[in-house]
Formats: sequence, structure tokens, C-alpha cells
Amino acid sequence: MKKAWRLALPFLLVLVLVGLSACKKEETNADGSITLKVLHNWNGSSGAENMLDNPVAEKILEETGVRVEFEYTTGSETERITQMFATGEEFDMYTGPAWGGESEVLLKAANEGQLWDLTEYIEKYPNLAELVKKENFAESLYDNIISKQKGGQFMLHANYPATDADVTNWLYGLYVNKEIASEVGVDPQTVHSPEELYDFLKKIKDANLEVNGNPIYPLGALGGGWPLDIMSEMFVPVAGSTAWFIDDDGNTRLNFMTEEYENYILYMRKLLSEGLLDPEVYTHTDTIAKEKIAQGRVAALPNQFPGLWTELVKAGLQDKYVPLGPMNDFNGDKYRTEVNVTGNNLIAIPKTASKEKLEAAMKLMNFLASDEGYLLANYGIEGVHYEMKDGKVEAKKEWVDKVQKDPKALTNEGVMFGSLSGLNRQVSLAGGPFGYQYDERYKVQAEFEKIMTPDGIKATTGKDPNVVFNEHPKYEQIKAIFDTMGDVVLQAIHATSEGKAKELINGTRDALEKAGIHEVEDEITKQAKSGTEFMRYRTSN
Repeated sequence: MKKAWRLALPFLLVLVLVGLSACKKEETNADGSITLKVLHNWNGSSGAENMLDNPVAEKILEETGVRVEFEYTTGSETERITQMFATGEEFDMYTGPAWGGESEVLLKAANEGQLWDLTEYIEKYPNLAELVKKENFAESLYDNIISKQKGGQFMLHANYPATDADVTNWLYGLYVNKEIASEVGVDPQTVHSPEELYDFLKKIKDANLEVNGNPIYPLGALGGGWPLDIMSEMFVPVAGSTAWFIDDDGNTRLNFMTEEYENYILYMRKLLSEGLLDPEVYTHTDTIAKEKIAQGRVAALPNQFPGLWTELVKAGLQDKYVPLGPMNDFNGDKYRTEVNVTGNNLIAIPKTASKEKLEAAMKLMNFLASDEGYLLANYGIEGVHYEMKDGKVEAKKEWVDKVQKDPKALTNEGVMFGSLSGLNRQVSLAGGPFGYQYDERYKVQAEFEKIMTPDGIKATTGKDPNVVFNEHPKYEQIKAIFDTMGDVVLQAIHATSEGKAKELINGTRDALEKAGIHEVEDEITKQAKSGTEFMRYRTSN
């Protein structure tokens, strides 16, 4: 029996080795390349019609030996990443939002051993080392997520601005149809205060303007009222009911607990009750909202410029809308613009990926994070899609024309790797977005920047006070109330009287007090007075 076992042992070892070899070969394609399956966790995003066979993908394959097959999310990004880890779906790479619930789920996965530690590759590849330097994170992201990783570095951070010039100015604000403003005799750039805005909207209402038999709403917004909450910046230093109001002496209050934020809610209620705000603004879908804009039924609305421009071009209205204001902030300053400078992608390698695929992913990232890789990922191939002139990218006019006719023309060439391309160098390296030299949008944007942000934009500084809140013993009790406050604000705005609105506000304030909100405020105040520099001001961007 022992002799038979000794004779069989070499044969069994051969079988094991053959099996291991076969498993290893499954990681490698016939041409020696490795294909990575990547979850691109951005709702509504899409890639090339042929992801594996296009000019940019072929160039990446040539440089790295790696092919990439993206799967794109439709629906909630938080739900999608949660599902990935809960079900053990086998992805070789993940890229998704660097904020909110998505980043929290990623941190939890890292600390539960579901992600590969990238430390050895960060030490090996200098381009990757840049992506984890503390200065290349927003302070809030670093404090809330990155610094809380245990036992390693499990995430890379992409698209953080490489220089000040690369910080995107989204130009959030109010915009107005200049022809309607002219009809009621108001220069849009003379409206700055809440009172002046009210008077302007009232003039539009009183003019009884119509288009094709339908009334023109003085003020509207996109689906669900987005982003009307930026109007709260006329009353408080940081928008939102759950933001913190920290005064010059360090005294801290939750926005919702302040008279200033109550005044914002009552102001919005006044606009709605007097017919100055589209009555469906908080309930209509994005599709219906955009139809109203395209039909010319919205006089003024809040938005960021790139998104607004896209919708206006579709409707042929791009020459109609101009900035309204700009509006004063809570201190009466109409130009101060301090934004939360951040990247937008966190990248990780799930443990479902093999070590071989981990190494392939890091090699891919190191290339895409280089200057050569950045240009390839975001602009295509030099000599085909663009030329370099005076050290900057100049898109070929034929490709600018193609993109105007078919917005996916460049994507189908493989320009779909931007989320993996390291630091954002759109201006410092490339000179601007693809085709900016020919696109009317960028000329208009430059004109609007002179009106809205003539002093430029600055990065916010200081610790996010939410770090203190998130670590406070009363966090769970208070967070449960925070989760309902958006609905409370909407109910107050829709209340039948100002008294009813105040009842709703005060009911939630009572609940917050019982849950311990003043203890959190006191802790932030204590730290602020002891020298901790907190973020006290932020403009939507």
C-alpha cells in the first residue's frame, strides 16, 4: 500500500501543478495581455461601443500589456458598491465617488480586509505616490476617510487638481433669461440681496408673462429642486441644514438651530406661497424640469454653468441666459468664492482580484497617471485627435466637429479612462478641455467668470467640523434626526402659514436638543477657541 502511494505521489503532484498552471493561464490572454474587469461606479456614465478594440485601448495595451473592460453603474452609486461587497462580485478594480456613502463603504471594506493593500506599489511607482500625498486630498476626505484606514493604504485618489489653475470653477449661481429681465426693466447685474431678488421676481410675476399659452415661472430649478439650496448661502456661510455656523470667535451652532437658516426657509416659503417659485419645483422630475426650460417657461434658475450650457444648447437658448447678480453671501460679499477643492475618484482593488491582476492594475495606473497617460486618457492620440502647439493640446478641428455632431465620437475612440488618470492637469498640462479653442461655451464661460468670480476662486482651509461630529458619542442619535431634516425643510417651505413653518422647525429643533446637539456644538466651539482651525466658509462648487 505504501509502495503504491509512493508511486502515485509524483503523479498527483503533476496533476496539482498542471491545475495551478491552468489557473494561472486563465489570468492571461492568448497574446500575453491581462484583462481587468473594472466597476466604474458613476451613475449614467458610459464607455466606447467596443471597449477592448479602439485606438486608445490599443495604445494602452501596447504600453502596459493590460486591457480594460468597464462595467457602468445605472442607479445609486452607494447601493452599487454596497452590493458589490455584500455579494462578493468579482471585479479586478473599482473607481467611484470620493465622497458620501460610497467612500464610507469603501473605508469599511478596507478595514474589513476586502481590499488589497497598495503600499508596496505606492513605494515602487512614483506616479502612484503622488496620488496619496496628504496635500492631494481635500482636508475633509483625508480626515474622514483616508486617515481612518487601518494597517495600510487601500485607496488611490484621482483627479485632484495638480495646480491652482486646474481647480474647476463650476460657476454655481443664479441665471436669468436676459430678454425677460429686459422686459420688466431690470439689469440682471444689479440684483444682489435677498430683498432685491424678491422684488425682481415679483416684477416678473406681476407682468403675467406667458409663452405658448403657458405661464412663465419667475424662479425654477431642475429635478427635485436642485440646486435651490445654494440660495441659503445668502443667509449662512455654508449651505445646508446640517452644516455648521462658526463665527469669528469660534462659537458654533448647527445651521438648522440658527435664526439665519430659519430666515432662509421662510424666505423660500414666501417665494413659493406668492407664486414666485414654480409650484412643482420640489416634485417635478429632471425631464419635466428640462422641458420647462427648453420651452422658455423659466425666467431664472440656480445651476452650475457647464450643466446649464448643455441644456441651453439643446434648446437653442444658449444666447438667452446670463448671470443674475451675483448674489451677496451672508456677509454681503457678492464675489467671495471659496470652494472645497477635491478630486472625484477613489480607486481600489478588491481582494477578489488575483495578485497578478493587482500588479497589472498598478502598472496600468502608473502609466495613466503619467503626463503621457493623462493626455492619452483624456484627449486621445497625438497626431490623430490633437496636435501639440506651444506645449499645449490643440484638438483637430475635424474631431471637434465630430464631437459636436456625436458627443460620443471621442469616447468611442477610447477616451474613457479619465477617472484613472491621476492628478487633474487639464489646464497646467493640456491648456484646457478638448476643443476649447473652438467651442463657444468656453468663451461664454470666460465672460461669466468676469461677472461672477472676478477675484478668482480660492480653496477652503481648515478641518471639517463634521469630523468632530462623526466621532462624538451622540452621533447616532443626532444622525437619525439629520436623515429626516431634508423632509422637514421641504414641509416648512410648503407650510400653509409662517406660523406652521416655525412649528415644524421648532419641533425638529426640540428633537435635536434632546438628542444632544448642543453638546456637539460645545465641543466644536471648545476646539475652535483652543486653536483648531475649522472650515468656516464654503461656496458651492
